[in-house]
Amino acid sequence: MLSKLAKTWLVLGLTLGVVSVGHSHGLIQEPPSRNWYCGVVTKPDEVGRPGEYAECADAFSSDPNGGYQFMSVLTHAQGRAVVTPLPPHVCGFGSETWSGGATPWDKSINWPTNNIRAGRQTITWNVTWGPHFDDTKEFRYWMTKPGFVYQVGKPLTWNDFEEAAFCVLTYDDSNPNGNPDISPDKANGLFRTSCNVPQRQGRHIIYGEWGRNHYTYERFHSCVDVVFSDSNGGTAQANISMQPNVTEFIGEGTLRLDGSASQGTGLSYQWSVNAPNPSLYKLENAGQSVATLSLTEPPAASNISISLRVSNSTSSHTATVSLKHLPRKSNGYVDLGPLTVQARTLNVGDKVSVRSVNSSGQDSYHPSTPLEITSATSVASAWPYALAEAVNQSSAALKIGVLDSAGGVVPQQHATANRLYALSAANIGNAYLQVESGNGNSTCKVSYTVTNQWNSGFQAELTITNLAATAINGWELSWTLGSNEQLTYGWSAAFTSSASSVVASNPASHWNGVLAANGGTAGIGFVGTKGSAPPAVPSVFMLNGTRCQQAATAVKHKHVH
Repeated sequence: MLSKLAKTWLVLGLTLGVVSVGHSHGLIQEPPSRNWYCGVVTKPDEVGRPGEYAECADAFSSDPNGGYQFMSVLTHAQGRAVVTPLPPHVCGFGSETWSGGATPWDKSINWPTNNIRAGRQTITWNVTWGPHFDDTKEFRYWMTKPGFVYQVGKPLTWNDFEEAAFCVLTYDDSNPNGNPDISPDKANGLFRTSCNVPQRQGRHIIYGEWGRNHYTYERFHSCVDVVFSDSNGGTAQANISMQPNVTEFIGEGTLRLDGSASQGTGLSYQWSVNAPNPSLYKLENAGQSVATLSLTEPPAASNISISLRVSNSTSSHTATVSLKHLPRKSNGYVDLGPLTVQARTLNVGDKVSVRSVNSSGQDSYHPSTPLEITSATSVASAWPYALAEAVNQSSAALKIGVLDSAGGVVPQQHATANRLYALSAANIGNAYLQVESGNGNSTCKVSYTVTNQWNSGFQAELTITNLAATAINGWELSWTLGSNEQLTYGWSAAFTSSASSVVASNPASHWNGVLAANGGTAGIGFVGTKGSAPPAVPSVFMLNGTRCQQAATAVKHKHVH
């Protein structure tokens, strides 16, 4: 696991695209986890608004930017059952996104709680930000000990939890219905897992993990605050109906949201809306069984989700429906959300770009060579404009700016006004702003050498070096080949490829899966095809989500077959 990241990821928008390979993202949706309450429902810029969770102000107080990374509490390790020593922070599990430090959800505040009963319960993971069903391996859940007492201001420790997981579920996507306790909902990007929750009294914490297999060992971590109740109010079950009942809504107008068919006695109701541009939507009677959603015509198409959470004294449940909101006159763009939600000054030498993920799971970087920040572009209103100009010139699929009356995307010299727009035909589902520190403290280095080439192909060898002060246990290296180049086969790693994108990870045998601290290396190689031009040297290598320094490269003699 990387001990220090040389970059920061900022989530740009909540979108509903389907991703099958590459990076994944997810968290526990039901019962709502800490990062569902304070992240998905209430974001840092929404704290204090009516209908939002006031507790989130304390969660985000020292890390407001981190609050937008609610789906990125991740590691590349095998979780609590394997990792030793355990990281100091429970809910974030030393997440790489926070360089091993505390996440907003490790804060010891008075978190919103969920009523729950012992026995068979459903725990649902929302993975719409990168739904990796094909390489999902397992789900694990731990419960705090019977005598646990939650105290505001006292951080959780692993000693608060039982040593053994109360529920371990394995999954194989080649037989998706093979485990009756896991129900994959691929259309909606959900995993529903069923577990027997142990008997407890009072307030407790469930810590959960969603783990991918040996190709990445990527794992996501979530904490759920629960209160056990013995009263019998019937199991809560949310049910949503809309009038009109549509999957696409054009222009402006209203939707009648009806949750009166929800099941259970003594129910309370809470409606919420998630959208790339929340200012376009207004909920009336959000705490009632029947609510009204007013929609303002969007400048571009966008995907929105409407959720209803119902609760009583014994349980709670959330239902979600999604629809596409379209302008009356299509301009061919999909709104992916703001480039950045907070004004931010960058440092000279920092490098910025945007990573997009299309519906096939392929990552692309815009521009392909990151924009390096200068003294003239470091201020909060300057670098978004400079990045927008660079992206708009280099990419036909992705644009940054504000839509004008003619349907064009025009960059703005403004700290927060610029938005991301993708052409509908490009099928881009997610986009992320990437800010790479220019301080030279990258935690990894990659050398790339073309050892042989011929008319239609070439052979390359790579050396990965860990520059961090801690070992990397399980690695995934990704890069993009040159024009007309494709992977044929490789060695000393497990390779996957999509078009020109290549991902290499330590083999299932794990024999070279550990990169020792302060200089540990792994060597891999591959053979590929090419056109008439010499093979290109990739400009960007990503190791477990961190961009690496590039060591000296070489293209050796041409050998004609």
